[in-house]
Amino acid sequence: MFEARNLSLSVGTKELLTDTSFRIGDKDHVSLVGLNGTGKTTLLRLINGPAADSALITTGQFLKSADTTIGYLPQEISFDADLEKTALQYALQANIRLFELADKITRMEHELALPEQDYESEAYHHLIERFSDAMHEFEHLGGYTMQSNAEKVLAGLGFSEIDFHKKVKAFSGGWQMRLHLTKLLLQNPTLLLLDEPTNHLDIDSLRWLENYLLNYEHSYIIVSHDRFFLDKLTTKTLEIAFERINEYKGNYSYYEKEKAERYELMMGKYENDLKKMEELKAFVDRFRYKATKARQAQSRLRQMEKMEKNLQSPEEDLSRISFRFPKANPSGREVMRLEGVKKAYLLPDGTKKQVLAGIDLEVMRGDRIAIVGSNGAGKTTFCKILAGEIDFDGKLTMGHNVSLNYFAQHQTENLSQEKSIYMEMMDSAPSSEAQKKVRDILGCFLFSGDAVNKKIRVLSGGEKSRVALAKILLQASNLLIMDEPTNHLDMRSKEMLIDSLEYYDGTLLIVSHDRYFLDSLVNKVVEIKNGTLQLHLGTYAEYLETAEKAIEAERKQEAAMKQKSQAAPVKNTEKEKEQAKKSAAAKKDKKRVEEIELKINRLEQKKESIEIIMANEDFYKKSKEETSKTLDGYHALCKELNDLFIEWEKSS
Repeated sequence: MFEARNLSLSVGTKELLTDTSFRIGDKDHVSLVGLNGTGKTTLLRLINGPAADSALITTGQFLKSADTTIGYLPQEISFDADLEKTALQYALQANIRLFELADKITRMEHELALPEQDYESEAYHHLIERFSDAMHEFEHLGGYTMQSNAEKVLAGLGFSEIDFHKKVKAFSGGWQMRLHLTKLLLQNPTLLLLDEPTNHLDIDSLRWLENYLLNYEHSYIIVSHDRFFLDKLTTKTLEIAFERINEYKGNYSYYEKEKAERYELMMGKYENDLKKMEELKAFVDRFRYKATKARQAQSRLRQMEKMEKNLQSPEEDLSRISFRFPKANPSGREVMRLEGVKKAYLLPDGTKKQVLAGIDLEVMRGDRIAIVGSNGAGKTTFCKILAGEIDFDGKLTMGHNVSLNYFAQHQTENLSQEKSIYMEMMDSAPSSEAQKKVRDILGCFLFSGDAVNKKIRVLSGGEKSRVALAKILLQASNLLIMDEPTNHLDMRSKEMLIDSLEYYDGTLLIVSHDRYFLDSLVNKVVEIKNGTLQLHLGTYAEYLETAEKAIEAERKQEAAMKQKSQAAPVKNTEKEKEQAKKSAAAKKDKKRVEEIELKINRLEQKKESIEIIMANEDFYKKSKEETSKTLDGYHALCKELNDLFIEWEKSS
């Protein structure tokens, strides 16, 4: 379906790819991996279409089949042209042809209804024909179901019914990216390119997207630092390393294992070649000047030179730098206790939003707690309360000898803007031993070489966040609270952080959407939902399993109650009366749907009959009164059909 041949790619003077090839099949589900800066995003942009970046230099070929369509979700996008559209209107633009037809039909309906229309004119006759053709095409392309499909995807990605009618400009950048993802999924391209699609999703939306992509009928390429996401969805891995694209026929976990095995094999071959060359050299040195062995010595010398020419050490980027948090004096057994903690915010319209509604929690020494919940549930607010950054109602008691360290996104504001990255880190290192580790830590967070001398003020938001996180690793504490620490980290940096946190001997509370990160570290899960707090004992994977079972049980219970309410006689209780009303309403809706479908069939047959009459040239030879009567009847019929389709969608 899509193929790159002999591709070379460079940005300015930096070589990203050199003479490499790859192929994407009709239903390939691919993860694109590699260290930050190797060119993953650049490659996706290039596949999507000719790059406008003049610094981008490419050679090679891109080949794709005639029916290949490409949809691209970048990490950043401009919504300038669509800011005044509602979320639903933006999503409905997914099918440009249907969107244009809907607009065209609306304009023609208005034109047909104008009182000054000359019903006998040739122009009016052509207008009727165009209107009829547009209506047929609209129906054939699924125009009457496009809104319901758009609403389903919007709801799956976390938008409420109220959100459907909000303007695009009213949403934050993260929610705008969800809108763009909605539009892409509705377009259903044969090759979907997703660059970090999980960045702006909460757990519920992430689950929905996973299920959607598991059933996606076409191909996709995903760049993501969420290895759970990649493991679940992909069956093929393309790795960018050392200016080449290497293919692995499996998901991310398979890729990691296979890459290590390939390296071992290549290293074994390299060592064997070195040993053989040493043996050849020893033979040559010994017999080069001996007449009876000179020919053999020359033969081995040529063999050795040939091997030396082709000898190449395996390139390896699997190594991880190990780092340990500085030791702090241990805290008391009870680290903190929350009793009846409440927090509300005053909204611009004067109303109050209750984020936390009287929560209790006891945190003990050695606890490793994941704080989870949907976007807006109050996770960051909860962390700020624990860290003493905001006021609240209720009681929070800190335990004996607790030393707290808190990582939050706003901590980038505390960086010294005129200092270099290196000096910012050195000034934060509490000991000479920690200072020795500064360059290693910065390397893990993607700052190496001359990059460590950059001023803080010239860094991007993501780079500043990485510096703030690197500083945390220098501080001694026995209570560590981290709010989304992995947002700007690649796989290697994330593994280094996990490794460091595994050896952290204090108490840990983490907010993160990265399931692999959480599952590697936590032994308890705190879920914040509707202002309340629920504690789950066990790993994050066990929490997810329990949550899935609860959702499934709830579905089964709803199905059983529905079945029971339909089968059992109605008893005189308020609950059963309500259930009976719902059941009766459902039956009534079903019956109404069937009635509407029958009526639509009859009216469509009638509409086709009138269109046949109108298409006859003798139709316009009739009297103006008779022609006008027929046209008025046709317009009324079209309106009635349109109203029936709307009612059918609602009842369905």
